[in-house]
Amino acid sequence: MDKRTQPQFITLQDGRSLSYSSYGPAHGKPVFIFHGIPGSRLEHADLSVLEQIPTRLITMDRPGHGQSDFMEDRQLLDWPDDVSQLADSLSIDKFTVMGFSGGGSYAAACAYKIPHRLNRVVLLSSTAPFEIPGLTENIPADNRALFELAAQDYQLAAEQVAGLVDQPEAILGMFEAVASNSDKQVLQNQKFRAMYLKNISEACRQEMTGVTYDMSIAASPWGFDVADIDMDIELWHGLDDATVPVAMANYLAESIPNCHARLIPGKGHFLMFEQWAEVLKG
Repeated sequence: MDKRTQPQFITLQDGRSLSYSSYGPAHGKPVFIFHGIPGSRLEHADLSVLEQIPTRLITMDRPGHGQSDFMEDRQLLDWPDDVSQLADSLSIDKFTVMGFSGGGSYAAACAYKIPHRLNRVVLLSSTAPFEIPGLTENIPADNRALFELAAQDYQLAAEQVAGLVDQPEAILGMFEAVASNSDKQVLQNQKFRAMYLKNISEACRQEMTGVTYDMSIAASPWGFDVADIDMDIELWHGLDDATVPVAMANYLAESIPNCHARLIPGKGHFLMFEQWAEVLKG
């Protein structure tokens, strides 16, 4: 196994263990990236770019994913505290946060709660609050139903998908079934596919409870109004995204006071992996 994929750990103030991986040169600009749902610290784009655009990329397993301890009663706004403690342990004062897909809400939470620690905030194919009327209508029906069930009873949702724990190809197949042509091309790339299958397997290492709890957070009120975010936000979203509706990007772009949106024709949900160098450069 690549040594870079081996987890590193810190013990948080409440006693939980948080696992993470670090890629790229130690002197590079620190970037914390938050994975999608399901996801893990093994979710990343082209690592060779990190040397060209000196970047220290730090990926984290959210609670109950990979090798991070599960956290009962976790709320979205608990995440910035975990991120701050990890940054402190690495002697990083200010840093960039990026959130992909379901990880976008976690980046937004950092922008709301710890703006003084942040250089940049980037939302990539990001979800928006599910309770806003009309935003979830174009989420694939089966996916939307599971998110809604998780919001009501994440343990029951975990039971319903328990058979997928050792089936990363089946989970990826669900993405493929609704994918845009752009995303299907990404998924046909064998290097990307191998990374993403490992990522899904690691996400489900602790069974499905962590994943469905993450889904429950995504589908529940965020605990803050994005209109109260007091810093610049960069938003990237493909207009052909069939996983997270463009309506969510439009809502975030219109509701966050200082949001700089790039809505990209011909790109789908995985645009980050196609335009990684551009994303890092900003």
